[in-house]
Amino acid sequence: MKIDSDDVADLAAGATLLGSGGGGDTATVALMLQHTLTRLGPVHLIEAMELFPRAMVAPIAATGSITLLSERLPAGHEFQHAVTTLGQTLGTPVSALMGFEVGGANALFAVAAAAWTGLPLIDADGMGRAFPRIDQVTFNAAGLSATPAVLADPLGNHMVIAQSRDNGDAERMLRAAMPSLGGWAATAIYPMQAAQAARHAITGSIRGALALGRLLRAAQRHRSERAAMQAEFDAELLFSGGILQVLRHARPRTGGTVTIEHRRDSRRTLRVEVGEEYRLAIDDGRVVAAVPDIICVLDALTWQPISAEHIAPGREVDVLKLPAPVHWTLPQARDLVSPPAFGLTLLDEDLGGPIAWLR
Repeated sequence: MKIDSDDVADLAAGATLLGSGGGGDTATVALMLQHTLTRLGPVHLIEAMELFPRAMVAPIAATGSITLLSERLPAGHEFQHAVTTLGQTLGTPVSALMGFEVGGANALFAVAAAAWTGLPLIDADGMGRAFPRIDQVTFNAAGLSATPAVLADPLGNHMVIAQSRDNGDAERMLRAAMPSLGGWAATAIYPMQAAQAARHAITGSIRGALALGRLLRAAQRHRSERAAMQAEFDAELLFSGGILQVLRHARPRTGGTVTIEHRRDSRRTLRVEVGEEYRLAIDDGRVVAAVPDIICVLDALTWQPISAEHIAPGREVDVLKLPAPVHWTLPQARDLVSPPAFGLTLLDEDLGGPIAWLR
């Protein structure tokens, strides 16, 4: 399969929904990707199993501030340098790229990086959605190391994190480096062999985002198509109503809370806990969705996804839940992305009723 400029709108739409309110704005990055594919031609999408089992694969992402990145778009050499330097550090060239995060702007950057480097792109990623930290990937759950990791900025600076005690430390070092790199960097991280990619990545995620985006765009044009999209992706309509209040917490990393009044029953409210993404939905005291579920808030009229950053009172919305990627339901992975991993502490699992989380 090839991804060309005609696929960009669908990929952007699907990636935005899989961002669960986070992952960065895809609009500007989509324009950049469309221009790149028009100029350089389509990207080849392959399966990891098509490669020699020991071929080197590099997950690729833009890390740091997507807002700053949108104001200072990459020229392409940043990702080329990151991939080349990683190969030099490992002593073996990179044979293929792989998505790091299919939710949000990084789905588009993975395709653009493949175009810039001329390498094939494996149809897989490490999240199946968007998460804020580099240790919240299936590769970490499988015991793979994030290092060596290479960060490249637009000025030609390359930084190699040669080794870290664990992937949590790699996350901290990477974030600490961002200010000196101008706020964002092209990042090649979690290098692995093709056989490991086939075993531990979430396969089919790029095709899935394309298909989801295609159906979402049809649902935006024709209201009658909404049910088809929900059925195809097992999406559940959790709530419909108007946003009463958006409370931002003083500590930015803990996010905030959105309160939504039901459209037909004013006595019923939905509370959505927000961080970089939507993390928890509580319908009158009953938990109806929690990370790693993909919680999506859409404008009720247009069905355009609303980001956690821009959600505001007064809007009429529909709240959807897409099922969590199956990798995140496994015991060895669940703790990385469950509510306590985001500061939402589980009070009691033996209540015999709803499970409640509080900070």
